[in-house]
Amino acid sequence: MFTVLPKALLALPLFSLSLLLSADSDKPKLDGTWELDAAKSQLEHSPGALELIVQDASGKIQLTRTTHTPEGKDSIAKFECTPGGPDCAFDEAGHKSKVSLWYQGTALVILKTDGPSDDEVTQWTLKMDKGALQIEVSHITPPGKTETMVLTRKPGSGGHAT
Repeated sequence: MFTVLPKALLALPLFSLSLLLSADSDKPKLDGTWELDAAKSQLEHSPGALELIVQDASGKIQLTRTTHTPEGKDSIAKFECTPGGPDCAFDEAGHKSKVSLWYQGTALVILKTDGPSDDEVTQWTLKMDKGALQIEVSHITPPGKTETMVLTRKPGSGGHAT
């Protein structure tokens, strides 16, 4: 029995490494510039034209969301955060809140919290579906109907659909 224990201990680091590698391969490939496909999306209110830039740089997710209103104004929201790390600052065109990120299987989950007292708490679940980026937006506080945004990769924006 004593000789089996060292072999099991040697196998443990290899097993742990394989778990890390498989977890990394499950991460969605979200890098690129994405544009809202309003016809395929299910939204309560159309935000106008929406562009999302996602970059996974050195383990940090950088996300910039630009909303182009019909009046010709742009609203920019952005953050840079490490999945599984501490909360990060989220600037929505001067409106301050926090986000936390984590991977759930092949999806990236973003939870927005800690805004002003009248601010909403929302959860975005980002995943790839047939070459498109699908974002399920759950309205937690105040409770509301879940919405789905479908975004297509802007030509020439890099990355690849998976």
